[in-house]
Amino acid sequence: MITGLLLILEFYIFSLIGLFGFGIDPEERYILPLILLIYLAAMWSFFGMRFLISSDSVVAVFPPFRYRIPFSEIISVEITKKFPWYTGWGVRIWGRRLIFAGKHAKAVAIRKDRGFFRTVILVSENPDEFRKRVEMALK
Repeated sequence: MITGLLLILEFYIFSLIGLFGFGIDPEERYILPLILLIYLAAMWSFFGMRFLISSDSVVAVFPPFRYRIPFSEIISVEITKKFPWYTGWGVRIWGRRLIFAGKHAKAVAIRKDRGFFRTVILVSENPDEFRKRVEMALK
């Protein structure tokens, strides 16, 4: 994150000096700050992703979005294998599955009996521990 931020800031400073051809027209001065804002928003949402277990549900947070899975809708909680690289990162809709992926590793698959998304896949730091905590909360 820091490397990307520094690179964008470097391009912005160089554009103020007149390098790279930016900054000649007043409209062009807003291109790099706009890119910087988009980058910061993406990093905020990506690094803000977390999974919570409340008293009545599992909550997946990917700023600015929240997805709540009530315990009454959960059929099973399983560990899935590692995701392939081409699935990407972030929030993914894959058929009737909703995936919250911050890395390509083992994940927790929560199967539901209601709702459009019948499977919600959460890639947490420690999927085995997260699965145990969800199962304990279900009891």
